[in-house]
Order: sequence, then C-alpha cells, then structure tokens
Amino acid sequence: MRIDAAQAMYRNSLGEAYRASNQPDKALHEYRRALALNPSYWEALANLLKQAPAPHAQAQSLLQRWLWRLRLPTVSDLITMADARLLNGKLIEARLAYRAAIALDPAAVQAYVNIGAVASRSKTYPDAATAYRRALRLSHEHAGAWNNLASVVWEMNDGPAATQLCRRSIVLKPDHPDPYANLGYVVRSQAQDQVDFATAETQCLRALRIAPSHVSATNNLGIIHLDLGNLTQAEDLFRRTLAAEPKHPDARFNLSLALLKAGQLKEAWEHYEARWETGQLPQVAPVGRPWRGEPLHGATIVLHAEQGHGDTLHFVRYAPLVADRGGRVVLVVQPALKRLVAEMPKVAAVYGLHEPFPAPDYLCSLMSLPRLFGTELGNIPGAVPYLFPPVASIGKWLSKPLPGGSLRIGLVWSGDPRPGLLRANLTDRRRSMTLRDFEPLTRIPTVTLVNLQMGAPAAQLDAPPPGMRLWNGMGEVEDFADTAALILRLDLVITVDTSVAHLAGALGKPVWVLSRYDGCWRWLQNRTDTPWYPTMRLFQQTESGNWGAVVERVATELSRLVAA
Repeated sequence: MRIDAAQAMYRNSLGEAYRASNQPDKALHEYRRALALNPSYWEALANLLKQAPAPHAQAQSLLQRWLWRLRLPTVSDLITMADARLLNGKLIEARLAYRAAIALDPAAVQAYVNIGAVASRSKTYPDAATAYRRALRLSHEHAGAWNNLASVVWEMNDGPAATQLCRRSIVLKPDHPDPYANLGYVVRSQAQDQVDFATAETQCLRALRIAPSHVSATNNLGIIHLDLGNLTQAEDLFRRTLAAEPKHPDARFNLSLALLKAGQLKEAWEHYEARWETGQLPQVAPVGRPWRGEPLHGATIVLHAEQGHGDTLHFVRYAPLVADRGGRVVLVVQPALKRLVAEMPKVAAVYGLHEPFPAPDYLCSLMSLPRLFGTELGNIPGAVPYLFPPVASIGKWLSKPLPGGSLRIGLVWSGDPRPGLLRANLTDRRRSMTLRDFEPLTRIPTVTLVNLQMGAPAAQLDAPPPGMRLWNGMGEVEDFADTAALILRLDLVITVDTSVAHLAGALGKPVWVLSRYDGCWRWLQNRTDTPWYPTMRLFQQTESGNWGAVVERVATELSRLVAA
C-alpha cells in the first residue's frame, strides 16, 4: 500500500483540533502520524515540539533527534518558513525554526539575527542582545545586526552605547535608511539641548532622503517636531506614517500627543487609547466589562490608575462624575495615594494597585475618562479643590510649628525617575533640576523655603547653594495625604512638572510649575496658565536644557509677590 503524504496535512489539522479541545495526548498522536506520512512536514514538527511535555527541557533534544532522522528542508527554507511565522506573530514556532536552521548550519548568521528579532518582539532584550552579538561574532560586518543591537541596547537603557552601535551600522552601510532613523530616535530620546534635537532631526532627514516613505524615520521625525513645538509639522508626519501603516500604534499615540498639545482634545482622546497597544504600559487584568460611558444604574465600577502618581491625581477628578452616572465608584490607585483619594466625595471604596478587590461590574482607566465624558477645552472639569487631606493628617501638621511668619514656599526640584519605565525615565532627565539651580531664590528676603522633595534627590539638601536654608519635615511624611496637609500650610508651591504640581493644583493652592522645553501635552502650548488647574502658573524653558533663565524669571516674579 502506498503512503499518501498529502494526508499529513489533515492529520496535523486533526492534531490542532485535539489541542484546541484540550486533548493533548490525541494531539501528539496525530502530529506523529503526520510526520510519519511526510517526514519533512515542518509545521507538524513545530506543533509536536510545542505540545510535547516539558517543552523547554525536551525541545532541543527532540529537535536534534528529528533533524538527524528526518530529511528536512534546507537552511534557507527553514529561515523562510520561520520568517513567515515571525510576521504572523507566531514567535515560538519562529524561534524553533531558526534554531533548526542553526542546528543544520551553526554559521547561519541570519538565523541568529532573526532569533534576536523574536526576542525583541517578546521584550526579552538580554536574549536579543546575546543573539545579535553571536551573529556579529560570525559576521562582524553585518550592518543590520549592529543596528538591531543598538535598538536592544537602547531598550536596556544604555543610550550612549546605542548611539555608537548605530554609527557603526552607518559606517558599514551608509546607503541604508534604518540606522539613520534609529540614530535619530536614540539621540532625540537622550536630548538635553537644542544641538541634540538638531542632530536627531538631521539623522531622520538623511534616512528620508534615502527612502522618502520610510515609516520609522517619518514617525521619529514627527516626535522631534513635537518636542520642538512644531505641532503642525508633527501632526502631518504622524498622519503620513498612519497613511502608510494604518495600524502603527506608536504613530497613533504620538498623533494624540500632538493634538492634545494643540488643544484639539476631542480627536486626540480617541487616538490616545492607542497607548495600550504600544507596549509601554502593563496590561490590566480584564475584570468587569469595559465601561463605554453608559448609565450605570447602581452598578459597581472600578476606576484604576495606569501611569504615574501625577496622572492619577490629575484624572481622579472624574470619579464623582462617574458616580453621577449612577455608579458605585471604587478606586484602584497607587498605595501612597489611598488615604488621600479616600476623602473624595462619592467614592465608595479605595484599593491599592496589586491589592485584591471584589470583582466589579465595569472597569475603566482613569485616563480614559476624558474621552468618555467628551472633554474639550471649553468643558474641562476644572473646579478646585477636588482633593481634601484626611482630618488625621491635617491635625498632624497643624500641631507642628513651621518656621518664620513670612511667605512660606514649598520647593520640589526633581521628579520620580521611574527607572523601570525607559521612556518615562528619559523624560524625567529633561524635566528634573538640581537644588543648586534654585540659587537665585536665596537673594529674596522674607521668604521661608520648605522642602517637599522626596526620594534620592532629597540628598541634595546636605549641600544646598550658599545662603539657602530649607525647613525639612519630609521625614515625617508617610504618603500624599501628609504632603497635602503640609501644602495647606504653605502660601505657594514651586515645583518641576511632577506629582506635587498636580497635588497642589488639586488642592486649589497657588503653584508655579517649571516646565521643560518639550513640555507635557497637558500644559498646551505658549501658555502661562492652564484650564486644568485655575491656581497654577507655568514657567516653561525657552531653550532646552537652560533652567537658569527659568529660575531667574521665577525669582523676579517672586520678588514682586513679596513686595506686593
């Protein structure tokens, strides 16, 4: 009887059906029958390796056994098949196929390069770096491997090394657009002054001269124009990126930032939802139905934090509005905010992130609420105060004597570096200052400076600028409720763009925010005020990296305030 090899496809499909119905033993049996009918049927082999017990422990030896016993396709065929799996997002199958190619030919450079791509897609960056370096040991002149290694090293928060790796790739292949686009992004991400932004722009333009429709270069150039405040150009570049690649999540998210900064909030909120697709935020467990803004009729809804403390303080203002839609509102926030937001009216319960909470009927991110409430510039819910410290914290700080009867000013010079979030960490480097940057404030009499700085930057209090004295009670601050109660005893808060700026604004206290050149979208553009916080005043850098001019403006305005 002649074996019909074509039947292997059907046996493999039957195995897939058994696997989907949770019958692994029957699935394994069918995969083996498929391989018996067609020993070179790679898909059945991949499925067998996936389904085999303890795949991580046995896959390599099982693969080697099949490779020596069976007549498999060539190395080139295996890489081609693996590339198809990679394009379809089948990362495990792709990696196995690349490994099979390497088993046949240990010098298969492209297989190592593509294993690096699989690891990058999986965000296992150390594994990706290892794969690219193995490829480069085999072929030191592989420009693509140098460029890909640059991307991985950047994700591992080593910007200087990434810059050098991009330049190495350019030397090897000066007529290829990818490393120029990559270098533009890496330089922009570390930019500290105008020269850095100009260098980043030049690299992206070089990529576009080589390939005018290069998607990454177009998107990266848009980011640079966004940072420089060229909002019309930025919007155009992001829309061009989306025209070429409609499902590009980064371009859609970047477009939202350009529109938000331009005050075009209605369209911006729609694109802002793409933040969940960029891979920059941890996914939220799907408990409860997503809320779409419909009446709640007494249903319980969890409103959860997703980014920094400042973002939560900014958007928790919507919680009472959700309650007005008939919902029982439960907040899930950063632990340091629990006591403070628990004082909000119409909030039924508060839990910390990662604490268990009863399953709700609905779930919604705090930062998705502006879209659901149709927030535009003319209807921002900007009434303050909307946060109130608990009585215990107010009593605690009322009982403590603060120095001086003069103008008391709280001071914050640095944000949370968030080292685990690369992009947030890079932004923090541009928004944060040093205590010594505030030396001009020492020239103003009848001012008492009060420290509000937390974290590692507070160590700068040990070496303040000459003549500067700060009263420091932060050692007794337990959470944001305590900080809020302390702020209520101050006349003014001066801070970089960090959580304390939002806290003071939400409390309705006067607050002066020192904003970086590429300021946050929520402060709009070319404004000294903001519709989000009526008591806030903005002092923005006019030149990237130059805090001196900003502090001099603050000192001048503070002198006027003291003299009034």
